[in-house]
Amino acid sequence: MKLRYTPEAIADLRETGRYIKSVLRNPIAAANVTRAILDACASLKSFPEMGVSVESKTGFETDLRILPCRDWLAVYRVEPEAGVVSVARIINARQDYMRILFGEMTSDSDSP
Repeated sequence: MKLRYTPEAIADLRETGRYIKSVLRNPIAAANVTRAILDACASLKSFPEMGVSVESKTGFETDLRILPCRDWLAVYRVEPEAGVVSVARIINARQDYMRILFGEMTSDSDSP
C-alpha cells in the first residue's frame, strides 16, 4: 500500500518537531521523535490494520484507526480500494484526541 499524509498531519508533525526543538530546546530529541513517528507510520504500508480501530475503542462510528508512536498517536484510515493508507493527524497522546478529531459530541443537540 501507498502511504499518504494529509496537510493536517504534516502540520502536526512539523509543529511537534518545532516545539521540541525550539520550546524544549532539544533538537536531538526533536529529530528522534520525528523519525520514530515517520518510521511507525511507514510500517502501515505493510501492515495497514496494525493500529486499533477508534470505533472499537470508543463506540463512535468512524473508519479511523490509531497507531501509538512513543507519546504520540498517528490517526489514519485505510483506503483499500485506492491502495492507500492516509495519515490524517499526529496527536500527542495526552491530548483529548476525540475532541480534536470530532469536536464537541452530544447524543442530542436539542437537549437543554
